[in-house]
Amino acid sequence: MFDIKPLNDSGRVDFSKISNIQPVLNLGRKFRISKSGKATLKNQKTKASPAVAPAYQEKLNPQEELERDLNEDMDPQVELVSMGAKIHENRSFGSKHKEYNLEPGEIITILASLDESVEDFSKKVSDYYPKKFKLPKIRVSKLSRVWFLAAGLGLISFTVFGHYGLSIRNQLIIESNSAVANLENAGENIKNMDFVSASGDFARAYQEFSKAGGNLNFMGAGISSLFSDLPGAGKLKSAKNLVEAGKLMANAGQAMSDAMGELAKTNLILSPLNPTSGSDISIGQISSSLKKALTLSQKNLGKAKQLLADIDDSAIPEDKKTGFEDFKSKIPVFEKLIDDSVGYSKFMEDFIGGKGIKKYLILFQNPSELRPTGGFPGTYAVITFEDGRLKGFFVDDVYNLDGQLKENIIPPIPLQHITPTWGMRDANWFVDFPASARKITAFFKKESNDNIDGVITFSPQIAAKMLDIVGPVEMSKYDLTLDSKNLFSALQEEVEYKGDRKQPKKIIVDLAPRMLEKLYLADSDKWLDIFNLLVSSMEQKDILMYFRDLNLQSFSVDKGFSGQVKKTDLDYLMITFSNVKGSKTDLVMDSSLKVQTVTESGSVKHKVSITRTHNGGNNKYGFYNKQSPTYVRVLVPENAEFTGLTGNTRPDFKPLIDYDKSGFEKDEDLVKFEEESYTDKKTGVTIYKEAGKTEFGFWMIINPGETKTVDLEYTVPPSGEDYQLYVQKQPGLDIDDFKFYMNSKLYFDGRLDKDMIINPR
Repeated sequence: MFDIKPLNDSGRVDFSKISNIQPVLNLGRKFRISKSGKATLKNQKTKASPAVAPAYQEKLNPQEELERDLNEDMDPQVELVSMGAKIHENRSFGSKHKEYNLEPGEIITILASLDESVEDFSKKVSDYYPKKFKLPKIRVSKLSRVWFLAAGLGLISFTVFGHYGLSIRNQLIIESNSAVANLENAGENIKNMDFVSASGDFARAYQEFSKAGGNLNFMGAGISSLFSDLPGAGKLKSAKNLVEAGKLMANAGQAMSDAMGELAKTNLILSPLNPTSGSDISIGQISSSLKKALTLSQKNLGKAKQLLADIDDSAIPEDKKTGFEDFKSKIPVFEKLIDDSVGYSKFMEDFIGGKGIKKYLILFQNPSELRPTGGFPGTYAVITFEDGRLKGFFVDDVYNLDGQLKENIIPPIPLQHITPTWGMRDANWFVDFPASARKITAFFKKESNDNIDGVITFSPQIAAKMLDIVGPVEMSKYDLTLDSKNLFSALQEEVEYKGDRKQPKKIIVDLAPRMLEKLYLADSDKWLDIFNLLVSSMEQKDILMYFRDLNLQSFSVDKGFSGQVKKTDLDYLMITFSNVKGSKTDLVMDSSLKVQTVTESGSVKHKVSITRTHNGGNNKYGFYNKQSPTYVRVLVPENAEFTGLTGNTRPDFKPLIDYDKSGFEKDEDLVKFEEESYTDKKTGVTIYKEAGKTEFGFWMIINPGETKTVDLEYTVPPSGEDYQLYVQKQPGLDIDDFKFYMNSKLYFDGRLDKDMIINPR
């Protein structure tokens, strides 16, 4: 009977917990129940005047009286009769079952004894219950008599709440303010990936909501629910819902923070690379903890959503309604975060695999030497997982692998003047990454005689940002300390000038395990920073993924890191650069883009101006001082019509060999791509079809210190009154100066560092 008789740690009644009802409800009893079940006035063995009761009550203090009364045997029949109830036997239940009914008039009598206005409450009853009502039938069968007295007292307490509901609900909401503030702080900390602080905020929010809910518990959750349809109950129910929803949200947030904290253990997957670690943790264990916590969060948020939907707005004070709506608005935010987390945890489990072997090819694409999917992949790695643990990480120069290719395959036309054959090093020629990844997979199979489960590109820029988090890497063999500032230049200097000419990329091979070791030894808070870096890198296309597994590939497409050319009904634009024997010059190039769009005569006319400035020429590293030959491809809607091109270069490049007489093999996909194209002799532009788009290809060759601009013009049919332009970013390329004009009005001026939709309104 905790709800009616709260106990302290010693097992005695804690009278302070019922102080809220003391001024209203007289818990003293008018009757003493004898062992035979007969009722007599207290301190009297025979019928006496009611005036005797006060004299008796003065002999005991209130706490002693309450404790004594609640521990006595009680007869529910006498107790309810004393409050105005009428007893009716119902023989259908047998002699041991009785029915307790209260008519509206009888409730008025009870409330009158509690200092409630009969007229006021009579009106409430007539409005709320036009007809007679009955409490639910209570069947008596060997149940404790104390329980029935508790029900009677609960009825009175609950009804009294209607009289005092306004003050209590205000008190509850005031006490909940700090709890909601803690929820808001937790939300901000989660956005910042600070899960440790978020966990503390959620815990404090739960404590505050629990404290607020303590003001309701004195009348018992079961009893208040039993009589939830009585007049005045809406306020109590709303208050209880608000408090309980807050507790559920706080508890869900706590579980969510703990789940995110499990991601900090992901570095333990790398433990095989550190023989002294002694760790035997697998991705299956991490995934299990993640799913358990996230499932609890989803369940709690679902319950909280239902509770908040059932709250009567009139129970919320006017000055608190805005805060209440803000409180409800937090649920969709948490739901999305948890849903995303569930998706990523499942992705991680499927990616690494709990059973069997998973093998992936990683291409380190260098953005200093741009190619359609991000950069030239001069170095590659093969990463192998077995039963959820890392079992192998092999790094090598791509030319070593290409040297194993026994077939001579004709390369793409813009590459034929620099290489006679096509290999995995140049297989990322298609702008659509899934198409390039399939070609890379085919070459890897030819060259290594091994199968892979997917292809992942990884920009060295990510490694530089990681060094900012985990600290520099000592490479004593090369007399180098690599950090975020010198990583690019030091590695490229070693590869181009200082390294072993037979193994020029040996430094990269040696760096890879050192980087993994730094990750493994990183503190959990740093690893969470790394996790955040990886997520943002996928958004900026510094990481692309392709999988043979359809579930993994579907997730990759949905989350936007598949590198797939966007399928959209909107107007569309994508600019891509391919560095063709231009050394590392893209790192010292400034690029700007201006799009001028005009709607007239039933069509949309575009003028796309691409400007590049070569800042090399006087750099101490020679690979920044080379000429920059760039093959540009501009992807537009499939139904676009070319109208003009100026400013482009028209070089007289020739293949290194005569392929008609060489006996070299043709690649079917490349043949289809090139044979469907045609070249405009007037301008030199080549028009392709790729991934459901029209593609304009041309050369921009820029010497150190020069600035050049190419203007491309084309038209597309109108897409309706609500015009929008989808601009897709090339992986590895950030354009700092991007402007979009519509009918001479500037609508966008900023960076192009991720995909965007421009809505000129």
